[in-house]
Parts: sequence; C-alpha cells; structure tokens
Amino acid sequence: MSIDRAFVELRPSMFALAYRITGNRADAEEIVQDAFVRLQKSTPKDAVRSHKAYLATITARLSFNRLRDQRARRETYVGEWLPEPLLTADEPGIGTEDVSFALMAVLERLSPLERVVFVLRNAFDFSFEEIMPVARRDAVTCRKIFSRARARVLEERPRFTIDRDRHHALLKSFTEAALDGNTAKLVSLLDESVVLHGDGGGKALALKRPVVGAEAVAQFIFAVTRTLPTGVSVDEIDLNRAPALVISSSGHPVVAILIDTDGERIRSVFAVANPDKLDALALAKS
Repeated sequence: MSIDRAFVELRPSMFALAYRITGNRADAEEIVQDAFVRLQKSTPKDAVRSHKAYLATITARLSFNRLRDQRARRETYVGEWLPEPLLTADEPGIGTEDVSFALMAVLERLSPLERVVFVLRNAFDFSFEEIMPVARRDAVTCRKIFSRARARVLEERPRFTIDRDRHHALLKSFTEAALDGNTAKLVSLLDESVVLHGDGGGKALALKRPVVGAEAVAQFIFAVTRTLPTGVSVDEIDLNRAPALVISSSGHPVVAILIDTDGERIRSVFAVANPDKLDALALAKS
C-alpha cells in the first residue's frame, strides 16, 4: 500500500484512535500527521509489514504521551474537564462508538494508562502482546489494567443502542421545553438521576461541579436560558456522531450541548462553553 493510499484509507481510524485517547481534536490531528510522517520516513528502510499496525502503534504511543502531558496541565483547570466536541458530518469513516461523547466523558475519568489500554483493546482489538510496547507493561499486567478499566466504564455507562431518530426527537423536545420554560415537560424527559456536566475552563460561565437530579437540572437549565441574550440562534448539528445543539450569539458559538440517553429518558447533559473547545464549530459557521 502506498503512503497516499494509506493516508486516505487509514487516516479516519487513526484520527479516531488519537481523539479517543486525548479527547482533543487539534492534538489528534497533529498526532496523526506526525504518525504518517514517521511512516514515510521508515519505509522501506524498516520494512514496515503492515501500515495499519505500524500507524496504530505509533499513534497510540504519541497519544499516550500527549495525554500524560495534558493530565499535568489539567490539575489547574477551572471546573470539570470535558472532551472537545467533534464535528462528524464530514467524517464518514468514523463510527458512532468511536467518538461517542458520553463514552469519551467516562474515559476522562480513567488514568492515562487505563485509557490507552482500554481503547486499544476495546475499540481497535489489539492483543495484549500488541499493547505491551505502547503501555510498557507485560501482557499479564495489560490484561489486568484492561479488566479494571472496562469494569469502570461499564459501571458508569451501560451500553444502549439508540435509534438516531429517537435521539433527535428527544433532543428536539428537550430544546422546546427549555426555551418555553415548560418545567413539567422538561422533567418528564430527564432521568430522575440525570447529571448535567459543564465545561467553561474559567473562560465562560459554567459549573464548578455537576448538577444531579431531574428537578435540579431543569431549574439550572431554565436559569441559564433566562440569561441568554436576545437574538441567539439554536442550531442542531452532528457532533460526535449524534444530534447535538450549538447556541450562538452574533454568529459565534457560545455553548455546545450534547445528551446521552437510553432511548426513553435523558441520562446526561453535557454543556461545553470553553471557547477554546468551540474553535472548530466557529470555523464551520464562518
């Protein structure tokens, strides 16, 4: 396979790998570019037998290193850290489970080592022997790390297969209820244990800690809605392979809202207001 063909065919899965490990679009793009540069320099000198295996290993290593650097910086982050919402309308090669926002949020709670092992095993079907050089642990230890990480992920986010039309319908009803101030309707859409997560990064109004419970979440949403300036636009777009909302003022995105649902009720609401994480959305609207 030529380098050009490898880039076209393998770039989406490598980007998904880097994004799932780092949670950051710009980091993922830079890492994938670096991985392909290394592939180009290694061929044919190092006799790369499988472009996919080579790229996945390099991408995972670079992503793991980047994530460890990020974690050190996040210790001083203001409020909760959420992944960067990802525009996926123009990314046909990236699957829903590759970039599910709710799963990405759960992955943020794993250690960097747990995260890279879990992603490589669960999403990319690496053997524990293949994970060894990335994690710098033996196969037995990698297996234990994966088992621990998988248990945490399943505990925090059981898997649901949700029809996209149902997801869209719930999001639409959520939007209408929030804008109309309809408490009864909004509460009826929310799971009684719903959690609202917010990320402003100290650069925008956001939560210092999650809000829990249908009544509390509904009241918080109404309170925030009343502070929105007149003339804001609310657009539904595709983020992380699911319907999501972007609220904009004077053409500039101020918050992206994503939901997680079991198909009956909304279990989580994610509001990303940190302008640094909305750059790509701003470019898409311009």
